[in-house]
Amino acid sequence: MHVLTRLLFCVGCLVAANACAQFPGLGKIEDRALDDITESGWIEIGVYRDFPPYSFIDDDGAAAGIDIAVGELIAKGLGVEPRWFWITPDETLEDDLRNAVWKGSLFDGSRADVMLRVPYDTRYAHARDGYGLPKHDNVVMFGPYHRESWAIARDLEKTGSVRNLAIFRFEKVGVEIASLPDSILSGAYNGQLRDNVTHYSKASDAISGLQGGEVAAVVAMRSQIEWGLRATPERFDVDNDGLQTIAQMAWDIGAAVKQNHRQLAYAIEDVLTAAMQSGELVEIFSDRGITYALPSLYAESE
Repeated sequence: MHVLTRLLFCVGCLVAANACAQFPGLGKIEDRALDDITESGWIEIGVYRDFPPYSFIDDDGAAAGIDIAVGELIAKGLGVEPRWFWITPDETLEDDLRNAVWKGSLFDGSRADVMLRVPYDTRYAHARDGYGLPKHDNVVMFGPYHRESWAIARDLEKTGSVRNLAIFRFEKVGVEIASLPDSILSGAYNGQLRDNVTHYSKASDAISGLQGGEVAAVVAMRSQIEWGLRATPERFDVDNDGLQTIAQMAWDIGAAVKQNHRQLAYAIEDVLTAAMQSGELVEIFSDRGITYALPSLYAESE
C-alpha cells in the first residue's frame, strides 16, 4: 500500500473509532446474545431496503411490509421493542449475511441481531467450498416462516388462451433485470423470446409496465405480483403456467443469526412456530392481499 494511502486509511480509522467512542449509538458493534437483547429492551432486525411488499418506508415515513410485521411479531414474542437495520442488497446472499449478521459494516462493524427474508435451504446452509470446508459456518439459518414462488401475471386480452411461453415470440414480457426469470426467458426456445423480454430495474416497475399496457405479462415473485396488482386483481391472470423450466419454482424463507447465538435462534423460532399455529402469519399476509404458503418444512409434516 502506498505510504500516503496507508496514512489516510489510518487517520480514517482513528476518526471512525473516535466517533464511535463519543457517540455510543453510532455503529453498534457489540455481539449481543439473547440475554443482552432482553436486558436492553430492544432487538435490531435486518430487513431489505425498498423491497415491497416485504420491507419499505411508506408514504407516512414509517417502516411497513410483511417482514416489518413479522419483525414486530418476533419482538413482541421476546418482550422487547423492534429496531430496523436496513440492508442494501450486495452481489450475493453470502455478502448480505456477512454485512448484516456476522461481520457487519466495513465502516463501523454495525450489524443486526437477526436478519429476515433469508432463503431457507438445508443444502445451501450446509454447503461446502472447494476445500471441503463449510461455506456458511458463520451463521445459523433457521425458522422458515413462508414459502415464496415464481409466478406469471398475464393480460389475457393480449395473451388469450395460450398458457405456455411461446406467446412471447409475439408479445412482450416484463422481468426484473439480471433476475432468474430474466435468464430463463431470455434463453427459452433457443433465444427466440429474447427480443421481447423487457427489462425493468425492479419487479414493481415491471408490474407497473403491465398495468400501463407496456407488456403483456410479468414474471416475478408471487407476493410481489399480488401486492402490485392488489387494487385491480380481476384485470390479470396470475399462475405459474409455462414456468416449469425454472429449476426451483418455490423456496422457503426464514431468518439468520450469527453462529454463536443459537439460543436467540431457538427463541425466535418458537415465536414464529406459534404464529403459524395461531394463524397470525396468515393474517399478516392476507391483510396485504397476499397468499400465504406454509413452508415445506411444516407442510411435509402435516
